[in-house]
Amino acid sequence: MVCGRLKAGSKLPSERSLVQVLGVSRGYVRKALAKLEHYGLIKTLPQRGTIVADLGPKAITGLIAAIGNLDEAFDPGSLFEIRDVLETFAAGQAARRAGDEELTEILKWHSEFKAKSERGERGLDEDHLFHLAIAKASGNPVCVSLVSYITPQIISLNADFAESDPDRFSHTFAEHDAIVKGILGSDPVAAEKAMRFHMQQAWKRRLPGMSPGTGIFVQTAGLA
Repeated sequence: MVCGRLKAGSKLPSERSLVQVLGVSRGYVRKALAKLEHYGLIKTLPQRGTIVADLGPKAITGLIAAIGNLDEAFDPGSLFEIRDVLETFAAGQAARRAGDEELTEILKWHSEFKAKSERGERGLDEDHLFHLAIAKASGNPVCVSLVSYITPQIISLNADFAESDPDRFSHTFAEHDAIVKGILGSDPVAAEKAMRFHMQQAWKRRLPGMSPGTGIFVQTAGLA
């Protein structure tokens, strides 16, 4: 596809042929094809088999390079920057769109996180499920998918982080509480402001020796 030998509409070789040519297992081929189809590079049509999508060679090359990079671990600074954008958007949309079911789930994880923090426990699962519940309440499935994608990497970062602040989780709960109040009050401005502040504090707690540069966190530094 990158070289142009397989053009838009061209039929891909069978799985069996790909296994023989590439010298890999059938499971590996199926996984690769599923990934290409998920990102729109190929598509399966009834009675035609799998064909190359109608994309130009430059677009295909760029997409393949980007897909390959998705398997790499991202640096913490990049994760926190994109997390700020996603979570702030989610909080504002949740304040606009959340129904009773979504609010119940947010409150459930908010309450369970509080219970763990009061017992002096870390509550990492409850923390991330709280944020995922807000993403779901945004009503935007793309936002949910992206938050779901970066969540395991955030969990891994947090799990490896040695706590130095014994009051860390009580501070986090207070920040969560401000977010919840904005969402429950159907106030997107308050919800977004509270989430931005929470993201800024998370940056400081996790990456105290790193400068956020000229991006998102500099712009939100005045929040209190």
